[in-house]
Amino acid sequence: MSVAVLSEGAKDGPPSAASSLKDGADNICKAFGPDYTAVGDSGLCARMGGGILVYSGKEFTDHDVVMLGQRIPTLFNTGAGAPIVYYHKDDVSKQTKNPSAGVYAFAQMMLQAQNEDMGLLRGFIRIAADARTHYTHDGGMVFDLRKIENSYYYGALDEAWVQWNGFKLGIQPSMFGFNRLPSVVTPGYTSIVTTLAASYTVGLSRNASISIAMEDPTRRLMGDGILARPGRGDIPDIVAMARIATPSTLYHISGAIRHADDHVMKDFIGGDEKSVWGWAWSAGLQHRVKWEDLIGQGAQGVYGRFGLTFAQASGALGYLGVPFFAPDYIAAGDGRIFNSTGWSGLVSYEHMLAPRVKLNLNASFFNVSMHSKGEPVIPAIDMPVAPDLAFEVDVRGTVLQAGLEFIPMPNMVLGVEGGYTTTEAKGRYVGVSGEKASAGFPHVGVYLRKSF
Repeated sequence: MSVAVLSEGAKDGPPSAASSLKDGADNICKAFGPDYTAVGDSGLCARMGGGILVYSGKEFTDHDVVMLGQRIPTLFNTGAGAPIVYYHKDDVSKQTKNPSAGVYAFAQMMLQAQNEDMGLLRGFIRIAADARTHYTHDGGMVFDLRKIENSYYYGALDEAWVQWNGFKLGIQPSMFGFNRLPSVVTPGYTSIVTTLAASYTVGLSRNASISIAMEDPTRRLMGDGILARPGRGDIPDIVAMARIATPSTLYHISGAIRHADDHVMKDFIGGDEKSVWGWAWSAGLQHRVKWEDLIGQGAQGVYGRFGLTFAQASGALGYLGVPFFAPDYIAAGDGRIFNSTGWSGLVSYEHMLAPRVKLNLNASFFNVSMHSKGEPVIPAIDMPVAPDLAFEVDVRGTVLQAGLEFIPMPNMVLGVEGGYTTTEAKGRYVGVSGEKASAGFPHVGVYLRKSF
Protein backbone atom coordinates (compact mmCIF):
# COMPACT_ATOMS: atom_id res chain seq x y z
CA MET A 1 0.00 0.00 0.00
CA SER A 2 1.32 3.41 -0.85
CA VAL A 3 0.43 6.83 0.54
CA ALA A 4 0.23 9.89 -1.71
CA VAL A 5 1.67 13.03 -0.18
CA LEU A 6 0.19 16.35 -1.45
CA SER A 7 2.29 19.44 -1.57
CA GLU A 8 1.10 22.60 0.21
CA GLY A 9 0.03 24.25 -3.05
CA ALA A 10 -1.93 21.18 -4.19
CA LYS A 11 -3.68 20.23 -0.94
CA ASP A 12 -7.04 21.52 -2.24
CA GLY A 13 -6.85 19.50 -5.42
CA PRO A 14 -6.38 20.58 -9.03
CA PRO A 15 -7.83 23.89 -10.22
CA SER A 16 -11.53 23.80 -11.06
CA ALA A 17 -12.71 23.99 -14.64
CA ALA A 18 -14.27 27.41 -13.99
CA SER A 19 -10.98 28.69 -12.56
CA SER A 20 -9.05 27.42 -15.56
CA LEU A 21 -11.53 29.03 -17.96
CA LYS A 22 -11.28 32.32 -16.05
CA ASP A 23 -7.47 32.25 -16.23
CA GLY A 24 -7.64 31.50 -19.94
CA ALA A 25 -10.11 34.33 -20.53
CA ASP A 26 -7.90 36.74 -18.59
CA ASN A 27 -4.96 35.79 -20.77
CA ILE A 28 -7.04 36.44 -23.90
CA CYS A 29 -8.06 39.84 -22.51
CA LYS A 30 -4.42 40.84 -22.11
CA ALA A 31 -4.41 41.31 -25.88
CA PHE A 32 -6.46 44.49 -25.31
CA GLY A 33 -4.00 45.77 -22.69
CA PRO A 34 -2.40 44.77 -19.39
CA ASP A 35 -5.27 46.17 -17.27
CA TYR A 36 -8.09 44.22 -18.93
CA THR A 37 -9.77 41.31 -17.12
CA ALA A 38 -12.45 38.88 -18.21
CA VAL A 39 -16.10 39.46 -17.25
CA GLY A 40 -17.02 35.91 -16.24
CA ASP A 41 -17.55 33.68 -19.27
CA SER A 42 -19.36 36.40 -21.27
CA GLY A 43 -16.46 36.89 -23.67
CA LEU A 44 -16.17 40.54 -22.61
CA CYS A 45 -12.99 42.15 -21.35
CA ALA A 46 -13.22 45.08 -18.96
CA ARG A 47 -10.94 47.84 -17.80
CA MET A 48 -11.96 50.23 -15.04
CA GLY A 49 -10.29 53.35 -13.76
CA GLY A 50 -10.77 56.85 -12.52
CA GLY A 51 -9.04 60.00 -11.51
CA ILE A 52 -9.29 63.36 -9.86
CA LEU A 53 -8.09 66.83 -10.80
CA VAL A 54 -7.99 69.63 -8.23
CA TYR A 55 -7.04 73.10 -9.44
CA SER A 56 -7.04 76.77 -8.56
CA GLY A 57 -6.23 79.93 -10.52
CA LYS A 58 -6.12 83.71 -10.22
CA GLU A 59 -6.57 86.46 -12.83
CA PHE A 60 -4.80 89.71 -11.97
CA THR A 61 -7.07 92.29 -13.56
CA ASP A 62 -9.88 94.69 -12.74
CA HIS A 63 -11.05 95.31 -16.33
CA ASP A 64 -11.92 93.24 -19.39
CA VAL A 65 -13.58 93.80 -22.77
CA VAL A 66 -17.32 93.04 -22.91
CA MET A 67 -19.82 93.05 -25.78
CA LEU A 68 -23.45 94.23 -25.73
CA GLY A 69 -25.96 93.51 -28.49
CA GLN A 70 -29.07 95.65 -29.02
CA ARG A 71 -31.81 96.29 -31.57
CA ILE A 72 -32.77 99.84 -32.55
CA PRO A 73 -36.50 100.19 -33.32
CA THR A 74 -37.26 101.12 -36.94
CA LEU A 75 -40.54 102.97 -36.46
CA PHE A 76 -41.21 103.39 -40.17
CA ASN A 77 -40.34 99.82 -41.18
CA THR A 78 -42.12 96.65 -40.13
CA GLY A 79 -39.01 94.80 -39.01
CA ALA A 80 -37.42 93.33 -35.90
CA GLY A 81 -35.22 96.40 -35.34
CA ALA A 82 -31.76 97.17 -36.66
CA PRO A 83 -29.09 95.09 -34.87
CA ILE A 84 -25.99 96.75 -33.47
CA VAL A 85 -23.11 95.67 -31.23
CA TYR A 86 -21.41 97.90 -28.67
CA TYR A 87 -18.16 97.10 -26.86
CA HIS A 88 -16.33 98.65 -23.93
CA LYS A 89 -13.97 97.91 -21.08
CA ASP A 90 -15.93 96.86 -18.03
CA ASP A 91 -15.06 96.72 -14.34
CA VAL A 92 -14.75 93.01 -13.49
CA SER A 93 -12.96 93.47 -10.18
CA LYS A 94 -15.79 91.75 -8.28
CA GLN A 95 -15.33 88.65 -10.44
CA THR A 96 -11.54 88.52 -10.11
CA LYS A 97 -10.90 89.57 -6.51
CA ASN A 98 -10.62 85.95 -5.29
CA PRO A 99 -8.93 82.89 -6.78
CA SER A 100 -11.09 80.43 -8.69
CA ALA A 101 -11.11 76.73 -7.85
CA GLY A 102 -12.46 73.49 -9.21
CA VAL A 103 -12.57 69.71 -8.79
CA TYR A 104 -13.02 67.17 -11.56
CA ALA A 105 -13.44 63.56 -10.41
CA PHE A 106 -14.39 60.72 -12.72
CA ALA A 107 -14.86 56.96 -12.93
CA GLN A 108 -14.84 55.07 -16.22
CA MET A 109 -15.18 51.59 -17.66
CA MET A 110 -14.33 50.15 -21.06
CA LEU A 111 -15.75 46.83 -22.31
CA GLN A 112 -14.30 45.07 -25.37
CA ALA A 113 -14.81 41.84 -27.22
CA GLN A 114 -13.62 40.57 -30.59
CA ASN A 115 -14.49 37.44 -32.51
CA GLU A 116 -14.60 36.22 -36.08
CA ASP A 117 -18.38 36.49 -36.40
CA MET A 118 -19.06 39.96 -34.96
CA GLY A 119 -15.68 41.63 -35.23
CA LEU A 120 -14.87 44.32 -32.65
CA LEU A 121 -17.45 45.27 -30.00
CA ARG A 122 -16.76 48.05 -27.52
CA GLY A 123 -18.63 50.05 -24.91
CA PHE A 124 -17.42 52.95 -22.82
CA ILE A 125 -18.85 55.14 -20.06
CA ARG A 126 -17.34 57.93 -17.98
CA ILE A 127 -19.24 59.53 -15.11
CA ALA A 128 -17.79 62.78 -13.79
CA ALA A 129 -18.38 65.27 -11.01
CA ASP A 130 -17.19 68.60 -12.40
CA ALA A 131 -17.57 71.33 -9.78
CA ARG A 132 -16.08 74.81 -9.95
CA THR A 133 -16.52 78.29 -8.57
CA HIS A 134 -18.67 80.88 -10.32
CA TYR A 135 -19.18 84.55 -9.59
CA THR A 136 -22.64 86.07 -9.40
CA HIS A 137 -23.42 89.52 -10.81
CA ASP A 138 -23.05 91.12 -7.39
CA GLY A 139 -19.61 89.61 -6.86
CA GLY A 140 -20.65 86.67 -4.70
CA MET A 141 -19.00 83.31 -5.23
CA VAL A 142 -20.82 79.98 -5.59
CA PHE A 143 -19.49 76.45 -6.00
CA ASP A 144 -21.65 74.32 -8.26
CA LEU A 145 -21.63 71.21 -10.42
CA ARG A 146 -21.55 71.46 -14.20
CA LYS A 147 -24.88 71.54 -16.01
CA ILE A 148 -25.53 70.87 -19.71
CA GLU A 149 -28.89 71.97 -21.13
CA ASN A 150 -29.73 72.99 -17.55
CA SER A 151 -29.36 69.39 -16.36
CA TYR A 152 -26.95 68.02 -13.74
CA TYR A 153 -27.48 64.53 -15.17
CA TYR A 154 -26.24 65.51 -18.64
CA GLY A 155 -23.41 67.41 -16.97
CA ALA A 156 -22.30 64.26 -15.13
CA LEU A 157 -22.36 62.02 -18.22
CA ASP A 158 -19.00 62.81 -19.79
CA GLU A 159 -18.95 60.01 -22.34
CA ALA A 160 -21.22 57.02 -23.03
CA TRP A 161 -21.05 55.12 -26.30
CA VAL A 162 -21.14 51.70 -27.95
CA GLN A 163 -19.10 50.63 -30.97
CA TRP A 164 -19.41 47.87 -33.51
CA ASN A 165 -16.33 47.76 -35.73
CA GLY A 166 -16.17 51.27 -37.26
CA PHE A 167 -19.65 52.40 -36.18
CA LYS A 168 -19.95 54.32 -32.89
CA LEU A 169 -23.13 55.70 -31.28
CA GLY A 170 -23.55 57.82 -28.15
CA ILE A 171 -21.92 60.74 -26.33
CA GLN A 172 -18.40 60.81 -27.75
CA PRO A 173 -15.58 63.23 -28.63
CA SER A 174 -16.38 65.30 -31.70
CA MET A 175 -14.55 64.30 -34.86
CA PHE A 176 -13.61 67.95 -35.40
CA GLY A 177 -11.28 68.59 -32.45
CA PHE A 178 -7.55 68.00 -32.17
CA ASN A 179 -4.53 68.98 -30.05
CA ARG A 180 -5.75 69.47 -26.52
CA LEU A 181 -3.39 72.06 -25.02
CA PRO A 182 -1.15 70.96 -22.13
CA SER A 183 -2.40 73.88 -20.01
CA VAL A 184 -5.03 72.86 -17.45
CA VAL A 185 -6.36 75.92 -15.61
CA THR A 186 -6.44 78.18 -18.71
CA PRO A 187 -6.65 75.78 -21.67
CA GLY A 188 -6.48 78.32 -24.51
CA TYR A 189 -8.33 78.44 -27.82
CA THR A 190 -8.98 74.98 -29.21
CA SER A 191 -12.16 73.02 -29.85
CA ILE A 192 -12.43 69.86 -27.73
CA VAL A 193 -16.10 68.90 -27.27
CA THR A 194 -18.02 65.73 -26.43
CA THR A 195 -21.49 65.51 -27.95
CA LEU A 196 -24.21 63.07 -28.89
CA ALA A 197 -23.23 61.63 -32.26
CA ALA A 198 -23.30 58.70 -34.64
CA SER A 199 -19.96 58.20 -36.37
CA TYR A 200 -18.28 55.75 -38.71
CA THR A 201 -14.52 55.27 -39.17
CA VAL A 202 -12.83 53.40 -42.00
CA GLY A 203 -9.22 52.33 -41.70
CA LEU A 204 -7.53 52.92 -45.04
CA SER A 205 -4.34 51.34 -43.76
CA ARG A 206 -2.65 50.67 -40.47
CA ASN A 207 -1.69 54.35 -40.23
CA ALA A 208 -4.53 56.16 -42.01
CA SER A 209 -8.26 56.52 -41.45
CA ILE A 210 -11.24 58.62 -42.47
CA SER A 211 -14.37 59.27 -40.40
CA ILE A 212 -17.76 60.86 -40.84
CA ALA A 213 -20.22 61.77 -38.09
CA MET A 214 -23.66 63.21 -37.51
CA GLU A 215 -23.31 65.34 -34.36
CA ASP A 216 -25.77 67.15 -32.12
CA PRO A 217 -25.08 70.88 -32.70
CA THR A 218 -26.53 72.03 -29.37
CA ARG A 219 -23.25 72.33 -27.47
CA ARG A 220 -21.75 74.47 -30.25
CA LEU A 221 -24.60 76.92 -30.92
CA MET A 222 -23.56 80.49 -30.14
CA GLY A 223 -26.47 82.95 -29.85
CA ASP A 224 -27.29 85.77 -27.44
CA GLY A 225 -31.06 85.94 -27.81
CA ILE A 226 -30.97 89.48 -29.24
CA LEU A 227 -28.68 89.49 -32.25
CA ALA A 228 -29.20 85.78 -32.94
CA ARG A 229 -31.63 83.16 -31.62
CA PRO A 230 -30.47 79.81 -33.04
CA GLY A 231 -32.54 76.75 -32.24
CA ARG A 232 -31.95 73.05 -32.49
CA GLY A 233 -32.73 72.17 -36.09
CA ASP A 234 -33.81 68.87 -37.59
CA ILE A 235 -30.46 68.51 -39.39
CA PRO A 236 -27.42 67.35 -37.35
CA ASP A 237 -23.98 68.80 -37.94
CA ILE A 238 -22.10 66.76 -40.55
CA VAL A 239 -18.45 66.38 -39.55
CA ALA A 240 -15.71 64.60 -41.51
CA MET A 241 -12.16 63.83 -40.42
CA ALA A 242 -9.02 62.25 -41.84
CA ARG A 243 -5.84 61.29 -39.99
CA ILE A 244 -2.51 59.98 -41.22
CA ALA A 245 0.35 58.84 -38.99
CA THR A 246 4.04 58.50 -39.78
CA PRO A 247 6.68 57.21 -37.34
CA SER A 248 7.12 60.75 -35.96
CA THR A 249 4.04 62.79 -36.93
CA LEU A 250 0.25 62.57 -36.70
CA TYR A 251 -1.64 64.70 -39.26
CA HIS A 252 -5.27 65.77 -38.85
CA ILE A 253 -7.80 67.53 -41.08
CA SER A 254 -11.52 67.96 -40.42
CA GLY A 255 -14.53 69.87 -41.68
CA ALA A 256 -18.10 70.55 -40.55
CA ILE A 257 -21.35 71.77 -42.08
CA ARG A 258 -24.12 72.93 -39.80
CA HIS A 259 -27.70 74.17 -40.03
CA ALA A 260 -29.79 76.10 -37.53
CA ASP A 261 -33.19 77.80 -37.44
CA ASP A 262 -33.14 81.42 -36.27
CA HIS A 263 -36.16 82.65 -34.29
CA VAL A 264 -35.59 86.43 -34.25
CA MET A 265 -38.26 87.29 -36.85
CA LYS A 266 -40.68 84.73 -35.42
CA ASP A 267 -40.31 85.83 -31.78
CA PHE A 268 -40.05 89.59 -32.36
CA ILE A 269 -42.70 90.25 -35.02
CA GLY A 270 -44.45 86.91 -35.61
CA GLY A 271 -42.61 86.17 -38.84
CA ASP A 272 -41.05 82.97 -40.11
CA GLU A 273 -37.99 81.13 -38.89
CA LYS A 274 -34.89 81.77 -40.97
CA SER A 275 -32.59 79.05 -42.22
CA VAL A 276 -28.91 79.53 -41.32
CA TRP A 277 -26.03 77.50 -42.75
CA GLY A 278 -22.47 77.56 -41.47
CA TRP A 279 -19.21 75.72 -41.98
CA ALA A 280 -15.83 75.18 -40.36
CA TRP A 281 -12.58 73.38 -41.09
CA SER A 282 -9.46 72.57 -39.13
CA ALA A 283 -5.98 71.18 -39.79
CA GLY A 284 -3.20 70.26 -37.40
CA LEU A 285 -0.34 67.99 -36.49
CA GLN A 286 1.53 66.50 -33.56
CA HIS A 287 5.22 65.87 -34.11
CA ARG A 288 7.73 64.02 -31.97
CA VAL A 289 10.93 66.04 -31.81
CA LYS A 290 14.07 63.89 -31.63
CA TRP A 291 16.72 66.40 -30.66
CA GLU A 292 19.55 64.05 -31.55
CA ASP A 293 18.60 64.50 -35.21
CA LEU A 294 18.74 68.28 -34.85
CA ILE A 295 21.80 68.99 -32.70
CA GLY A 296 23.75 65.73 -32.67
CA GLN A 297 24.84 63.01 -30.26
CA GLY A 298 24.89 65.37 -27.28
CA ALA A 299 21.08 65.23 -27.22
CA GLN A 300 20.79 61.46 -27.50
CA GLY A 301 17.58 60.23 -25.86
CA VAL A 302 16.10 63.73 -25.53
CA TYR A 303 12.60 64.10 -26.97
CA GLY A 304 9.85 66.68 -27.14
CA ARG A 305 6.39 67.03 -28.70
CA PHE A 306 5.30 69.87 -30.97
CA GLY A 307 1.65 70.64 -31.73
CA LEU A 308 0.03 72.95 -34.27
CA THR A 309 -3.65 73.53 -35.14
CA PHE A 310 -5.54 76.08 -37.24
CA ALA A 311 -9.34 76.39 -37.58
CA GLN A 312 -11.58 78.69 -39.63
CA ALA A 313 -15.36 79.10 -39.53
CA SER A 314 -18.30 81.01 -40.98
CA GLY A 315 -21.63 80.90 -39.18
CA ALA A 316 -20.28 78.19 -36.83
CA LEU A 317 -17.95 79.94 -34.39
CA GLY A 318 -18.47 77.21 -31.78
CA TYR A 319 -15.98 75.13 -33.76
CA LEU A 320 -13.17 77.59 -33.01
CA GLY A 321 -13.03 76.98 -29.26
CA VAL A 322 -12.97 80.73 -28.49
CA PRO A 323 -14.70 82.88 -25.83
CA PHE A 324 -18.20 84.15 -26.59
CA PHE A 325 -17.37 87.50 -28.17
CA ALA A 326 -19.65 87.03 -31.21
CA PRO A 327 -22.74 84.98 -32.11
CA ASP A 328 -22.70 82.58 -35.05
CA TYR A 329 -24.48 85.19 -37.19
CA ILE A 330 -26.35 88.51 -37.06
CA ALA A 331 -30.07 88.49 -37.87
CA ALA A 332 -31.01 91.78 -39.53
CA GLY A 333 -34.31 93.52 -38.87
CA ASP A 334 -35.64 92.55 -42.29
CA GLY A 335 -34.74 88.87 -41.86
CA ARG A 336 -31.43 88.79 -43.72
CA ILE A 337 -28.72 86.65 -42.15
CA PHE A 338 -25.08 87.76 -42.01
CA ASN A 339 -22.69 85.02 -40.92
CA SER A 340 -19.98 85.88 -38.43
CA THR A 341 -16.52 84.69 -39.46
CA GLY A 342 -13.32 83.90 -37.62
CA TRP A 343 -10.28 81.76 -37.09
CA SER A 344 -8.27 80.33 -34.21
CA GLY A 345 -4.82 78.80 -33.97
CA LEU A 346 -2.48 77.30 -31.45
CA VAL A 347 1.11 76.18 -31.20
CA SER A 348 2.54 74.16 -28.31
CA TYR A 349 5.69 72.38 -27.26
CA GLU A 350 6.25 69.87 -24.42
CA HIS A 351 9.72 68.83 -23.25
CA MET A 352 10.98 66.46 -20.55
CA LEU A 353 13.59 68.44 -18.62
CA ALA A 354 14.23 65.47 -16.36
CA PRO A 355 12.67 62.02 -15.94
CA ARG A 356 10.03 63.51 -13.62
CA VAL A 357 9.85 67.14 -14.79
CA LYS A 358 8.10 68.36 -17.92
CA LEU A 359 8.05 71.85 -19.43
CA ASN A 360 5.23 73.05 -21.65
CA LEU A 361 4.98 76.23 -23.72
CA ASN A 362 1.95 77.25 -25.74
CA ALA A 363 0.35 80.18 -27.51
CA SER A 364 -3.14 80.46 -28.94
CA PHE A 365 -4.85 83.15 -30.96
CA PHE A 366 -8.29 84.02 -32.31
CA ASN A 367 -9.98 86.63 -34.48
CA VAL A 368 -13.76 86.92 -35.02
CA SER A 369 -15.77 89.43 -37.04
CA MET A 370 -19.51 90.20 -37.09
CA HIS A 371 -21.46 92.68 -39.20
CA SER A 372 -24.81 93.83 -40.51
CA LYS A 373 -25.24 95.73 -43.78
CA GLY A 374 -27.06 99.03 -44.16
CA GLU A 375 -30.58 99.13 -42.78
CA PRO A 376 -32.82 102.26 -43.00
CA VAL A 377 -34.17 103.63 -39.73
CA ILE A 378 -36.27 106.45 -41.26
CA PRO A 379 -38.41 106.59 -44.44
CA ALA A 380 -36.60 106.91 -47.75
CA ILE A 381 -37.33 110.35 -49.28
CA ASP A 382 -35.82 112.34 -52.15
CA MET A 383 -33.45 114.37 -50.03
CA PRO A 384 -30.25 113.84 -48.07
CA VAL A 385 -31.11 111.75 -45.04
CA ALA A 386 -29.30 109.87 -42.33
CA PRO A 387 -27.30 106.96 -43.78
CA ASP A 388 -28.48 103.42 -43.36
CA LEU A 389 -27.38 101.83 -40.09
CA ALA A 390 -24.51 99.39 -40.68
CA PHE A 391 -21.82 98.10 -38.36
CA GLU A 392 -18.81 95.79 -38.25
CA VAL A 393 -16.98 94.72 -35.09
CA ASP A 394 -13.75 92.69 -34.95
CA VAL A 395 -12.46 91.01 -31.79
CA ARG A 396 -9.06 89.36 -31.45
CA GLY A 397 -7.21 87.79 -28.57
CA THR A 398 -4.14 85.84 -27.49
CA VAL A 399 -3.08 83.58 -24.63
CA LEU A 400 0.63 82.99 -24.01
CA GLN A 401 1.48 80.40 -21.35
CA ALA A 402 4.24 78.35 -19.78
CA GLY A 403 4.01 75.55 -17.25
CA LEU A 404 5.96 72.95 -15.29
CA GLU A 405 4.77 69.51 -14.24
CA PHE A 406 6.40 67.35 -11.55
CA ILE A 407 5.66 63.62 -11.36
CA PRO A 408 6.42 62.56 -7.74
CA MET A 409 5.03 59.04 -8.28
CA PRO A 410 3.38 57.05 -11.06
CA ASN A 411 -0.03 58.40 -12.10
CA MET A 412 0.33 61.62 -10.09
CA VAL A 413 1.17 65.07 -11.48
CA LEU A 414 1.72 68.38 -9.70
CA GLY A 415 1.56 71.36 -12.03
CA VAL A 416 1.99 75.11 -12.05
CA GLU A 417 1.32 77.44 -14.99
CA GLY A 418 1.36 81.12 -15.74
CA GLY A 419 0.42 83.22 -18.70
CA TYR A 420 -0.85 86.46 -20.16
CA THR A 421 -4.15 87.07 -21.97
CA THR A 422 -4.97 89.99 -24.27
CA THR A 423 -8.28 90.98 -25.88
CA GLU A 424 -8.93 93.80 -28.35
CA ALA A 425 -12.17 95.01 -29.98
CA LYS A 426 -12.58 97.59 -32.73
CA GLY A 427 -15.63 98.50 -34.80
CA ARG A 428 -17.02 100.66 -37.60
CA TYR A 429 -20.45 102.26 -37.41
CA VAL A 430 -22.10 103.78 -40.52
CA GLY A 431 -18.63 103.77 -42.12
CA VAL A 432 -16.95 105.63 -39.23
CA SER A 433 -14.25 103.90 -37.17
CA GLY A 434 -14.92 103.49 -33.48
CA GLU A 435 -12.36 103.64 -30.71
CA LYS A 436 -10.39 100.54 -29.85
CA ALA A 437 -11.00 98.81 -26.51
CA SER A 438 -8.27 96.50 -25.23
CA ALA A 439 -7.36 94.65 -22.07
CA GLY A 440 -4.49 92.47 -20.95
CA PHE A 441 -3.74 90.66 -17.72
CA PRO A 442 -1.53 87.94 -16.22
CA HIS A 443 -2.90 84.77 -14.64
CA VAL A 444 -1.48 81.81 -12.71
CA GLY A 445 -2.75 78.37 -11.81
CA VAL A 446 -1.81 75.26 -9.82
CA TYR A 447 -3.22 71.76 -10.01
CA LEU A 448 -2.93 68.17 -8.79
CA ARG A 449 -3.93 65.30 -11.06
CA LYS A 450 -4.14 61.67 -9.93
CA SER A 451 -5.34 58.69 -11.94
CA PHE A 452 -6.26 55.24 -10.64
